[in-house]
This record gives sequence, structure tokens and C-alpha cells, in this order.
Amino acid sequence: MSDIGKDLRTYLQTKSTVTDLIGTRMFPRMLPQGESLPAIIFSVIGSTSEHKITGASGAVRAVIQLDCYAETHIQANDLAEQVRLVLHGYTGAAGDSTIGHALLDNKREMFDAPTDASDVPSYRVMMEWEILHNETIPSF
Repeated sequence: MSDIGKDLRTYLQTKSTVTDLIGTRMFPRMLPQGESLPAIIFSVIGSTSEHKITGASGAVRAVIQLDCYAETHIQANDLAEQVRLVLHGYTGAAGDSTIGHALLDNKREMFDAPTDASDVPSYRVMMEWEILHNETIPSF
């Protein structure tokens, strides 16, 4: 069974234009407390298995949210742009998955107020992606 979130992380970790900015700081669902920025958080929002008349097709349409966090607005936008440049329109291998297409559906710029006693906010670019990828077809 493939895990598209993990596989997408694996793919992005092979792209130096992304890792030059975040190193290995790409995490599922939330930023670990005390982690430095910039970083990327990924979440699988939902997925739907595609079907054909005879049953499963082996294709899954997933919605993935990538949040690009940084200490400044410009850094967050730069990171989001580097992700877009290596992912939008991509087809091919990603970890244990094969991506049929990766399409950027939506992008929003956000500001997150400090959650601790500091006065340091974070800036975020939230990107929603449609990722068509493979899954194993069940056999009965």
C-alpha cells in the first residue's frame, strides 16, 4: 500500500531547490514544537479511488494540502514557488507511488499570529494540490 503523503515528501526531498530552503523540515499535519523555519507541513485532505465498470481502476485522486511556513512573507512565497516549480504538472515516480498528474488547485497567503509568549509571527502559503496516483487493485 502506498502512502501518498509520505511519497510526496520523498519526492520533494530529492529536489535541491526545495531542500536548500527547508533541509529535511517537512512534516505530516503539524509543525513539531520548537522546530525552526522555513518548513513544509503536508496533509492528505481526502482521496477517492477511481472505478471502471469491472471494478477498481488502480488510480486514486487525492487532495493534498502543503503549507509552506517561514519567518517572512517573502520567504514563505519563495518556498511555495520552488514547490510549484518542481510539482505542478509533474508525472512520474514519487517514493512507492507513481504520480499520473500533480495540479495546483488553490493557493492562499496567510499570517499566523504567535502562539507562544514571543512577538514572532509566521507566514504561510497554503497550497491545495490534486494528485492522481496509483494504488494496488484488490484481488478476490
